[in-house]
Amino acid sequence: MEICPLRQSLLDCDGHALVIGGPGSGKTTIALKKATSRISSGMEDWQSVLFLSFSRAAVARVGEAIRQQVQREHRAKLSMQTFHSFFWSLISTHGYLLGAPKKIKILLPSDEKVYYGSIKKKDRNDDNSDWVDWLKRRNDLFIQEGKIAFDLFAENALALIDKSSHIRELVSQKYPLIIVDEAQDTGPEAWK
Repeated sequence: MEICPLRQSLLDCDGHALVIGGPGSGKTTIALKKATSRISSGMEDWQSVLFLSFSRAAVARVGEAIRQQVQREHRAKLSMQTFHSFFWSLISTHGYLLGAPKKIKILLPSDEKVYYGSIKKKDRNDDNSDWVDWLKRRNDLFIQEGKIAFDLFAENALALIDKSSHIRELVSQKYPLIIVDEAQDTGPEAWK
């Protein structure tokens, strides 16, 4: 890949950056160059560059690019995770700070269906009080029993990051560079 002045400005950037481009334009390649540049500039043994993506398929695609483009000695400093796995690591470790029990379990969609049964999801034009009651009950399940549904991961991880400067510092120290791949697939809580 040619490092033009625009790509070099991304490599030199010390703050937040947003890279926009179509498929095959080199977004992942330049992100990997940014990551290896950061690793080469020096990191502690316990630090790594975090690649976040929405899907496991995208994480696998980045993993393949890493095997092809990143020197072996830098690979251990790259952590590839889906948003959900990253959120789970925060919630399972620190969820008690939100009032949940210390032991937290994932409420699988099939188990969630057992709880809400035949209640239909709330339609925008329909006031479905049963569904609203279920959503409240689902939050109660997290606080009272430590059972959390997948679609509550983002908002609870965000609550932890918002409420705890200590957690923000831990994350930013552990991951001095965070790269988000496929950002367009994220929801509002994941984006925050």
